Amino acid sequence: MGVMTAIGQTAYYGTWFLKELLGIKRPLATTMIITYHCNLRCKHCQIADGLPMVPQPHSISYQAAVEEMQASYERGARVLFFEGGEPTSWRDGERTLRDLILAGREVGFFVTGYTTNGTNVLYPESDVISVSLDGPKEVHDAIRCEGVFDKLMANLQTIDHPNVFANMVVMPENQHLVRETAQIVKDNPHMNGLMLNFLTPPPESRVLSMEEKRRVVEEVIALKKEGYPILNSNKALHELLMEDYSERCPFWASEFVLPDRSKCYGCPMRGEACKRCGFNAVREYSLITRGNIATIMSMAGRFGLSTK
Repeated sequence: MGVMTAIGQTAYYGTWFLKELLGIKRPLATTMIITYHCNLRCKHCQIADGLPMVPQPHSISYQAAVEEMQASYERGARVLFFEGGEPTSWRDGERTLRDLILAGREVGFFVTGYTTNGTNVLYPESDVISVSLDGPKEVHDAIRCEGVFDKLMANLQTIDHPNVFANMVVMPENQHLVRETAQIVKDNPHMNGLMLNFLTPPPESRVLSMEEKRRVVEEVIALKKEGYPILNSNKALHELLMEDYSERCPFWASEFVLPDRSKCYGCPMRGEACKRCGFNAVREYSLITRGNIATIMSMAGRFGLSTK
C-alpha cells in the first residue's frame, strides 16, 4: 500500500472518530452474512442448530450483495467482512466469494476480510483471512468434524498471505488448551496471530463460568508477555469479563447485512444474548470509539488498513 493511500485511509478514520464524538454515529464496518450454508456441523454453532429452519433465502445473490456493499459504503463503512455459514461455500452461478471480495475492493472498501473453517479454497485477494482453530487436532476435530484440522493445515500451505489469523472460541472442551493452540499458531509460518473469543449463547451448555473465563484471561495475558502472537488487546481481554456488554456496545459502528437483505446494528443476536456476550471484537470496537490509543494502534494495521 502506498504512503498516500495509508495517509488517506488514516485521515478518514480520524474524521469518522471526530464525527462520532460530535454525535454523528455512522457504521464503520459492514459484515455480510452471505450464506447460511456450511459443510460442517460444529457443536457450538447456532446456525447449524437452526438449519433448515433459518430464514429464507439461505444465500444472497451477487447483484444484491454488490448493491448492499455500495449502500453500506455510502453510509460510511470502510471495512467489509464476509461471514456465514461458511462463506467459501457461497455460489451464484459461476461466481464465488472471490468475486465478492473483488467487488468490495472495487466499491472502495479499505479492507476486505472473511472468516472460514479453512476446509475449502482460500482466497488471497482478501486483506484479512480469519481461520477457525479451536485447539490441537483431536479437540479441533471433536468440535468441528473429523479431518477438519488436517484440511485446514494443508490449505494454509497453499497461500502466502501477510494477514491470516486464527480465531479460537474458548469453551469447556478447549479451555485448558489455550497455550497449546497459541503454540500451533506461533509455529506455523502461514498464520500471523491468534484471536480468542468466548462463546455468545446459544448453546448455554458450552458457556464458561465467570471463574473459568477469569483463568483463561489471566493465562492469555501471561502468554502475551511471553511473546505469543495473541491479537486481543489487553484492555479488551479484561473487558471480556464484563458479560453484559449492552451498555458499552458501540452497535452503530458495525452493520450486519443478512441474506434476505435485512440489516441490523451491533449483532444479529442483539438482545438477550448481549447479556452473555463473549465476542472480543465488540470490546475492541468499543475501546476504539472511546479513544483508547493502545487498542487503536494494535488493531489499525491488521484490520483497518489495506495490505494491498
